[in-house]
Amino acid sequence: MSGPGRLPRGRWLIVKRALGWVAAIALLGAVGAGGFYGINRLVEEQEEPEAVVKPELVAVALERGDLVDVETFDGQLRYRDQSLVYAASGGVVTWLPEQGSKIDRGEQLLELNGAPVVLMFGERPAWRPLLEGIEEGPDVEQLEENLEALGFTADDSLVVDAEYTEETTNSVEEWQADLDLPEDGAVELGRVIFERGGVRVGQLLTEVGSTVGPGAPLFEISGTEREIVVALDLNRQDLVAEGGAATIVLPDDTETPGTITSISNVAVVDPQTGRQTIEMTIAFDNPEAGATFEQAAVDIEVVSEEVLDALLAPVEAVLALAEGGYAVEVVEGDTTRLVAVELGKFADGLVAISGEVQEGDLVAVPR
Repeated sequence: MSGPGRLPRGRWLIVKRALGWVAAIALLGAVGAGGFYGINRLVEEQEEPEAVVKPELVAVALERGDLVDVETFDGQLRYRDQSLVYAASGGVVTWLPEQGSKIDRGEQLLELNGAPVVLMFGERPAWRPLLEGIEEGPDVEQLEENLEALGFTADDSLVVDAEYTEETTNSVEEWQADLDLPEDGAVELGRVIFERGGVRVGQLLTEVGSTVGPGAPLFEISGTEREIVVALDLNRQDLVAEGGAATIVLPDDTETPGTITSISNVAVVDPQTGRQTIEMTIAFDNPEAGATFEQAAVDIEVVSEEVLDALLAPVEAVLALAEGGYAVEVVEGDTTRLVAVELGKFADGLVAISGEVQEGDLVAVPR
């Protein structure tokens, strides 16, 4: 994705702290150490050829700023925890939710044979009928946790544990009465579907009026929170870290902060290209950001390296010396002198330098 002000992959971003580079403030004639002027001008120990026309120079002030190495990755926006809803028992589908609708704890997820199938929260799927007299188990405790959360506690007598007691039966009857179901105190298999949280309905895989058997897929669901998934090339995994900060660039070029939540350690090989990737996921720091986008291609920008408070010079100001090393030509009135410098990171025609120079010094640059 591209847009105004966007950075290409691996581009160094310059964050200048001053008001901007000083414009040309002086025209210099044939001054300096002798030699040709240009990008990385070379100072050679040789006689100057005749009739050499030296370019005009301008003086530019050195400034301080930050260089930030920004890596860009292709991402895909999606909803988290994608899965399927299956029919736990057979029958005729008499109602289905609309695609895109969101369903919370205690709400109807679908209708089978004219009776509601209800969403409850839990890690363990329903696998047996729940009624008084069954063996203790975590599925009983999971049911009781939901009954309590929904306010069905048989006058606060319900104890949340692994045992299906008389109080559990009374609480279930309260819940059944609220749904206009027969009040028998038992939860038959297929009446409740447990998911980890509220769900968003995806693509419908059947239709109202169809007859389904146990285990038939009914529709896709996901969590209600969005995330971005990146197919990360193996040779770029050292640029990111779990828990690291990221910038999410949405299709309208708005930016919002995110956090890298996971980086898989399982590589996937594309059979056609041989490309090896691992999955990286990024979460929105503000879940409401870009709420108009549910599924879309996005860019993920990650800072892989920073150089802070660097002294910055135009690349054209740097001379590669014949004896080795580098220098800049410092302008002092009508004269110039060479000052040795060491080079750091390069970015957009600028380079970080260090040596006997400081912010505000004027250096000669070809016009």
